[in-house]
Amino acid sequence: MNGLSMVGISHRGATLSLLERVSVRRDRRPDLRAALRTLGFDEAVVLSTCSRVEIYFGNHSPVVGDPVTMLLDVLAAHCGAARDELRAVVEVLRGQAVVEHLFEVTAGLQSRLLGEVEILGQAQSAFRESQAEGMTGPLLGRLFPAAVRSGRQVHALTTLGEFARSLGHQAVDVGLASFSGTPDPMVLVVGSGQMARAAVDHLAGRGLRPTVAARDEAYAARLAGPGAVCPLPALTRGIAEADLLICATSAAQHVVTVDHVRRAMAGRDGPLVVVDLSVPRNVNAEVAGIPGVTLIDVEGLADDGTAEPTMAAALSTARAMASAAARQFAEGLAARDAGPVIAALRWRVEEICRAELVKSAGRDAVDPDALARLTHSIAGKLLHGPTMAARRAAAAGDSVGLRSLCDMFGVPPPDAGLAEPSGEAGRLAG
Repeated sequence: MNGLSMVGISHRGATLSLLERVSVRRDRRPDLRAALRTLGFDEAVVLSTCSRVEIYFGNHSPVVGDPVTMLLDVLAAHCGAARDELRAVVEVLRGQAVVEHLFEVTAGLQSRLLGEVEILGQAQSAFRESQAEGMTGPLLGRLFPAAVRSGRQVHALTTLGEFARSLGHQAVDVGLASFSGTPDPMVLVVGSGQMARAAVDHLAGRGLRPTVAARDEAYAARLAGPGAVCPLPALTRGIAEADLLICATSAAQHVVTVDHVRRAMAGRDGPLVVVDLSVPRNVNAEVAGIPGVTLIDVEGLADDGTAEPTMAAALSTARAMASAAARQFAEGLAARDAGPVIAALRWRVEEICRAELVKSAGRDAVDPDALARLTHSIAGKLLHGPTMAARRAAAAGDSVGLRSLCDMFGVPPPDAGLAEPSGEAGRLAG
């Protein structure tokens, strides 16, 4: 597990303006992964959301140079930033810390809106994209599916799932709070992705029929259900009729412009609340300066959940469950990493025991089956302590400790390959 690392930039250290520059759109991710592969990163997953851009990778890849610096250079070239600008906010994790972090991420415990569920789909999509290109390997190929399963279990088996935390839901709740005295406020949702769908579903649950605008009008009609459809060319008219506008698209540029909103606000008396869920932002920030307009971005939707006691308790339980699942996964990996060393120790001790017993009793006096049972029993008793030590060293990523055990018992180190017992003792073992 000491071969596992993560380099990331998230809302915990970076500004929204930097995050939207570093954000990697879905159509740009293949190019980024190709650049990583060219540099020697054979095993890598790129997770890019509105709150984070993280690259998970296996150190066993034949990378020449400092992998953190190389990854920062790749991200800097992608977003046009200086490497030092990114280094000032980057987070670097290795080994067990990566496992713990990703298990918390998939549980929604590292999100702007603590406990949100959209991250599960985003993590799974990121993994599947890398998997399709053969870039998941022995570490990430186990880690991501286990983390996604854990995230689902956290939401299903704790009360956190009952809160159905979602940025799409939060956008609706925060936006409609401004119209608490307005019966049936008009809502326009721009977008057709996961967060837009969550917003539409939440609005329907509150008895509202939103208007939906998206590039694919047929899909927009299906998403709107009993609501209406606004063609994108008619976006100004749609905004003029809305009290609340929720924008959530994957576009690289502004979908809602100053001109859209200024023309929509001309001649109307009521206020307009605009919630932009997109990173990069799809609503020009200058619309906040138009009289009567309130603009809320993802930073304005952040909520740590601690204000509500039952929510705080659910988050505490979820955190404990994610931590336990991460520890169990890490122990499983450690057992796998320690396995070759433990096997080599057993082979070596049993080989010595067989040779000495044969030398003492004589070849003709030895029953092969009885000899195998006896040497196996002796090895088990002698190696109980070293076996536990090997597992502890593997769990801690202590390659020096594993190598010391190998040197102590005269067996090949784990990176040298292991051979089956040979020679006279090997023949007697069969």
